[in-house]
Amino acid sequence: MGTTNGVGDAGGSNVTMKMARVPAEGVASTGRVYERIRVMAMTYQFRPGERINEIALAEQLEVSRTPLREALNRLVSEGFVSVVPGRGFFGRMLDAKEIHNLYEVRASLEETIIRLACERASDEELLELEAFARSRPTQENGKSLEALRHDEEFHLRIARMTHNAEFVRLLDGINSRIHFVRWIDMRRHKKLDMKSHVRFAQLLRERDVAACLTDSSVVIRRRYHEIVDVIRTGIAEIYMTPGEPR
Repeated sequence: MGTTNGVGDAGGSNVTMKMARVPAEGVASTGRVYERIRVMAMTYQFRPGERINEIALAEQLEVSRTPLREALNRLVSEGFVSVVPGRGFFGRMLDAKEIHNLYEVRASLEETIIRLACERASDEELLELEAFARSRPTQENGKSLEALRHDEEFHLRIARMTHNAEFVRLLDGINSRIHFVRWIDMRRHKKLDMKSHVRFAQLLRERDVAACLTDSSVVIRRRYHEIVDVIRTGIAEIYMTPGEPR
């Protein structure tokens, strides 16, 4: 997870800040502040249930409180942090039911995306997807994060083939909210089928909707008890053990 630097708030709680200080010009706009904090939230650099110290965070990012507050409010609306009136912003909880629900939504969303991609994607797009699939990195030697990011991009590329930006936006939002859990899950399962993306890209090239849906449902749909086990591991990663950056 990288180096941990605890930052205390006025109430005495600590928020884990594992992000190097960045130049002011790098986070000058509200959009850039939002992107920085979004990454911190999706990787649980704000511990579950702990109050976010806005003063310390503003100093770390070298920005004023106004764009910071705007970014945090946006992240509340997107489900990345929580807010308690009169008390401030808090790191979101690792809730098994919420994660399970997000997996269900993702599975249903990807079914629609696959149907439309098979119908609308150009031959050139499908060839490019297969080439990208063949570049899939191994998750050995601590590269599970790299492998996860490649997987997320693979599915986003399929969403772009629908030529509907809303599908891309929705899938990206869900992927971000389950990013940490998927990273933990990928670390727990050391073996990764390097040919699965290539196989799926070939099915898309054949525009075989039924085969694509069967392949996708096996991978995406997760049982509740599996998610609970992953979350237990995730909690341990957050609070106890150092590891690779998330």
